[in-house]
Amino acid sequence: MKEQKQRIFDRIDQNADAIRQRSRRLFDTPELGYREFETGRLIQDWLTDWGVAWTPVSYTGLLVTLGAGEPVVAVVADMDGLPQKAGAGRIHSCGHSLQVSAALALIEALKDEPLKGTVKVIFTPAEEMIEWDYRQRLIAQGLVQYPSGKQDMIAKGVFDHVDCVLSCHASGEPNCRFDVGSTLKGFVILKAVYRGLGAHAGAAPFAGKNALHAALVAQTAIAFLKDRFDPDDGVNVQPVLSETAGTVNIVPDHAVVETYVRAKREGALLAAADLVENCLKKCGEAMDVETEVIRRPGFLPLSQSREINRLVKENMLLLCREGDIRENLVSGASGDVGDLGALLPTIQFGFTGVSGRFHGDDFTVTDEENACLCPPKILAGTVLDLLARPVSGREGFAARKAEYLRTWLGM
Repeated sequence: MKEQKQRIFDRIDQNADAIRQRSRRLFDTPELGYREFETGRLIQDWLTDWGVAWTPVSYTGLLVTLGAGEPVVAVVADMDGLPQKAGAGRIHSCGHSLQVSAALALIEALKDEPLKGTVKVIFTPAEEMIEWDYRQRLIAQGLVQYPSGKQDMIAKGVFDHVDCVLSCHASGEPNCRFDVGSTLKGFVILKAVYRGLGAHAGAAPFAGKNALHAALVAQTAIAFLKDRFDPDDGVNVQPVLSETAGTVNIVPDHAVVETYVRAKREGALLAAADLVENCLKKCGEAMDVETEVIRRPGFLPLSQSREINRLVKENMLLLCREGDIRENLVSGASGDVGDLGALLPTIQFGFTGVSGRFHGDDFTVTDEENACLCPPKILAGTVLDLLARPVSGREGFAARKAEYLRTWLGM
């Protein structure tokens, strides 16, 4: 095992220049979710050069299978970027290009290795929950079933015969190289549409029904509602007024309030979402305007496998000192890897080497050694450990998946 692991680490170092070049090319090819066509073509070209086969999954995603037999370890890598804040461009401002780069380096390092089991490397699209109307059109056309890539893959059976899941993500945590065991919040999406009645604001405001007033009352009520949330649950609600109609002399007849409700735990998340949804409805009713509240599932909170994370840390310590690792960080962010964590033993470790704001136009890669070369080594080392000492969530998976599809995605 030690000799094989060292051989793979050495191979990654020998391929360092090519890994860096691929990472830069991917960073310069940002595409939004379910639009990762050029990213997919790049991945396919590199795989073809290596003689590695792939299978298309979930519209723009790809699946690579190495080895054979059991156990089966899955490695997932997000593909999508984000819109730039300034202008109409796109940017990899969450570091997903680094995940794809790490997954490719892992494939390159393992493709000729004898493996005592199966490694599935899955390039997953559409992690960022944006462009809802576009994704709904894809669903209506039968091209995908769900708005998130991992949710779509879960529904389509990609993870049905997997024992556990590994992932990694760029981190902005200062004064460290890696983090392990961090949490992610889950979220529920709420959209309240208020439809009032227009009228002349000067001559006959009494003849109208002000939809904007209903929206403002709802926002104020949610601010008061926050006292109901236990601080330990980490509930976060930040409603925004996303649409309104009317001019200064016309009573607004249309307004929309949208919000994510976030929390650390699923139970607290659902309870908080119920309260906020009820608040949005009752405030519209109190102002005597027609009210429609749309509720959609976001992502579940991420609960990581402690057993796998012990292996992850052991492999990190082959590359760094104990003091370079942060453990059990609490994050306010969310990811669809949380949905996988609700079904199978799952981890997502963090790596530094980037600067700027996540989801900001100044995001960039600053340390290619840590951000491009170390993640595939940690993934490879952990994969080998899991093939030798499996951690499996197969027992009861079918029942958990059925319940997940019914109660969460069926929300």
